[in-house]
Amino acid sequence: DRGVDWILTHGSSTHTVDSEATLKVALKSTYQLAPNPPGQDFSFRLENEHLRKLSQSPVTVPRILVVMIVPRSMDDWIYAGADRLSVSHCSYWVNLEGVQETGTNTTTVRVPTGNVFDHVALCGIMARIGSGGRP
Repeated sequence: DRGVDWILTHGSSTHTVDSEATLKVALKSTYQLAPNPPGQDFSFRLENEHLRKLSQSPVTVPRILVVMIVPRSMDDWIYAGADRLSVSHCSYWVNLEGVQETGTNTTTVRVPTGNVFDHVALCGIMARIGSGGRP
């Protein structure tokens, strides 16, 4: 397990460093928080082994953590049928590059509530990577 669940690539002639930007994504979910958490961020506990994989610096391919806050019952946030697959509730992203471990086995990281992981955020992330920046 390399700690990555999804590898995304995006090609664009507007990218200045490489015509194809690549991003590695670790996906997590939690029902321990209510949807739409108040404040500027929320706490998420991550095993140190996983944090080490996401916090490496420097890296050639940037990595982010995406946390989805879901209700306890899967029936309340996911539907899979012949006509569609739908997933409800919000996901948030954070770049953990350079974050240090603070606990013995786990570290609590802060995930900004302003970093909603949607198509707009993903386009911005890929544009920054394609221009040589960080997510």
